[in-house]
Amino acid sequence: MNHTFLLFSSGIFACLLLSGCSGADLPGREDATVPLKVSAFTSGTSVVSRSVVSKAGTGSGEAGEIGVFLTLSSDGHSAYADLSISSAIFKVDNAGKWNASRPVNLRSESARLYAWYPVASGGESKPADNGSTRTVAVSTPASQTFDGASATACSQTDYLYGSSNSTVGDATAITVNRANNSPTIWLQHALAQVVFTIEYKASRLPDDEYDFVKSISLQGPFRAGSGTMQLNDGTLSLPTGNTTLTFTAESSPQLPGRVDKPAVVAYGLVAPRSATAATVTVNLVLGQSGNDTHNRTLTATTTTLFGAAWEKGIRYTYHLLLDKNDLTFRSVEIGGWDDVNKGSTDMPPVLE
Repeated sequence: MNHTFLLFSSGIFACLLLSGCSGADLPGREDATVPLKVSAFTSGTSVVSRSVVSKAGTGSGEAGEIGVFLTLSSDGHSAYADLSISSAIFKVDNAGKWNASRPVNLRSESARLYAWYPVASGGESKPADNGSTRTVAVSTPASQTFDGASATACSQTDYLYGSSNSTVGDATAITVNRANNSPTIWLQHALAQVVFTIEYKASRLPDDEYDFVKSISLQGPFRAGSGTMQLNDGTLSLPTGNTTLTFTAESSPQLPGRVDKPAVVAYGLVAPRSATAATVTVNLVLGQSGNDTHNRTLTATTTTLFGAAWEKGIRYTYHLLLDKNDLTFRSVEIGGWDDVNKGSTDMPPVLE
């Protein structure tokens, strides 16, 4: 499958000296340093703020800045130099040039480069050392919202980590030094996408007043809460146990589609999880747009439709069927992060 990722590539520039450098950093010496700089190559259109990230750039919701941290490649977690000069924030300007908040200099000794998105509010906070890699704080609330008029605008932050390989979910180490200061960084998604579509059954008359989808919730073996993301491979450390995930239309709730014309009614970003045979309960809340007085809830259970693992960087589209007073399951489509490069695979239909 082909997937859209965010490509970062650095170029070689003249040596810049840091104040306080030792004599070994002077030009002509064996360990003279070379500064790291990056530039981003992107395409496509901008997306709505607080949304699923599909590209780098200056538009609202795009990855306009990334964090970079260097460690010793020998252990993958000790700072490459003093903490104050082992990291930087790279931001893109309107001309498409990426500028570092400070020079990060490379010497002959190899370093492992970590990159991540988003950068924490407040600027250059250093990723934590857990003894084997570096980590950053993440939050995946059990309840999230989305804009029904969009396909990408949800409240969950899209966490990204860097790899030297473009294969989805890859975590190949990025290594640099003064002779190799032009790495290619592929930003990978640490979360998975879930999308829900609904269509009416042939026996069900459409109701364009009371069938707006207000929310969908899943109760089962899901992970949510506050935790950390490992920068070496995007692994999330989060609370475990049964959790109810809720996806609520903050604005523009949608109606189900007609027969054989499923409509997207809910979506969000979720923490990866292992395959499971556990029962999942789905609750669908329907009602009038802009009025909760006549809301109603339909409930269904399944032991198969949500059995597949949720893998980072993959989109899972669940197709549901709506009758007058019940909800049934049709199938799940497993594909890429976006519509341009989805490379989708349909699982066999599941009718319950």
